[in-house]
This record gives sequence, C-alpha cells and structure tokens, in this order.
Amino acid sequence: MKLVTPILIATLAAGCAELQKPQAFLDAEKAYQTAANDPIIQKYSADQLAKANKTLLTSATATSEEDLASIAYISSTQINTAKHMASAEQAMQNSKDLLVNQEQLVAAAVIAEQDQSRKQLLAEQEQAQQQLLAMQASEAEREILLAFGKIEFVTGTSDLVPGAATGIDMLAGYMSKFKAKKVTIAGHTDSSGSAKLNKQLSQQRADFIRNVLVTKGVAENRITALGYGQSQPISENTTRAGRQKNRRIEIAFQ
Repeated sequence: MKLVTPILIATLAAGCAELQKPQAFLDAEKAYQTAANDPIIQKYSADQLAKANKTLLTSATATSEEDLASIAYISSTQINTAKHMASAEQAMQNSKDLLVNQEQLVAAAVIAEQDQSRKQLLAEQEQAQQQLLAMQASEAEREILLAFGKIEFVTGTSDLVPGAATGIDMLAGYMSKFKAKKVTIAGHTDSSGSAKLNKQLSQQRADFIRNVLVTKGVAENRITALGYGQSQPISENTTRAGRQKNRRIEIAFQ
C-alpha cells in the first residue's frame, strides 16, 4: 500500500479564509495527524486514510461552518474506519504468526495437509526437525554421561588410564554437531589426602578434559571446568567401592 503523508490543509480558499473552524473539524484534523503517524495504519489501511485526507482538503471550498462540520463528520468516520481496518488486519497477522510458531508434529501436519497452506506445512516440518535434533542430542548426552561414568585417571594425577578417552571423543563430536551447546565439566575426588590437594587435583582433571576438547576444535568459551575436590561425595568414603564412586567427572549441558 502507498503511504499517506501526514499533511493537512495549510490554507483555505480565499472565499473561506474567514470561516471559524468548529471544534469537530479541529478534532478531525488532529485525529488525521495521529493516524497518519501510526505505522500500523500506514501499513494496513493507507488507502482508506488517504480518503480522509481528500475529504479534509475539500474544506478549501466550504462556504459555511455547517459545511466544515459535515466534512469533519465524514473525515472522522473515514479515519475511524482506517483505524478499525488496521486493527483488524494487525490482529489477523498476529494470529497467523502465532499459528506458525505453534509446536506441531509433521504427522499431524500431514493429516491436515489439505487444509493447510504451504507456509504452515513448512513451518511444522521445521519444528519436527528441531524436535528430532533435540531427541538426538538427548540420546547423545545420555551416552556421553554413561561413558564419563567409566573414565578413570591414574591415581594422584590428571593422566587418563589407557582406553579412557572414549567419552572425551564422544563429547567432542557432540559439541561439534550441536554448536549452540555449552558444557560444564566438574571434577570430584574421594577424601583420601588433604582437602586442598584434592581440590587442586580435581581442577587439574577437569582442566585436562577441557584442554583435550579445545585441541579437538571445541571453542574454549563453550567449556567450563570446575574442581570440587572431596566436597561433594555421592557415596561413603569408608569403603573402596564408595571412594571409587566419589572419584568422578560429572558433565552438565546447557
């Protein structure tokens, strides 16, 4: 639609220069200026608003205040019509936008395909694709967590025991595929040794995994490495099995 320039009558014809504008006419002029500056009205009902402008311009040939009052009434009606049309069009557009954003499965879209526009179908297919990726990410995360549950370090060091790198490789592949994901690597130890040394050791182990991921192409700002030492046990430290459970690396995805 063409845009309406918000300009009202600057002067009246010589024969009407001395006519006193009634308040209704002044109100119509003001209403027009407000409407002409409204981007929604400009977008959806510029043609209708142009009619109101044209009506106001006829005041240049008015010969009486009654003529001006009549012009004010007609133009006000046209302005209100433009406002209502724009409001209705905007409401309809809002409804369409909400419909496009609704989460719907492709199967449901196929069932209703004959009654749906191509745009809506494409939006639903995109939504289904995102859901599929989310499911793949969830499954990959589950496998990574299981793999990290088996990671072991050489006692008292941040060196992995032979064959313990599988989980790190899986995590690197996951981070490469899902570019928006971030990960927190938390190192934990049992209570053997001093708390200070255990905290340092847990941080070194978390840092080690982070550094390996960086060498595999994962951006450093996507990885947080934290060492908690012996402060967060998940089992008792009085048995060998309990201590083994406490010596762990935990992974959390964001």
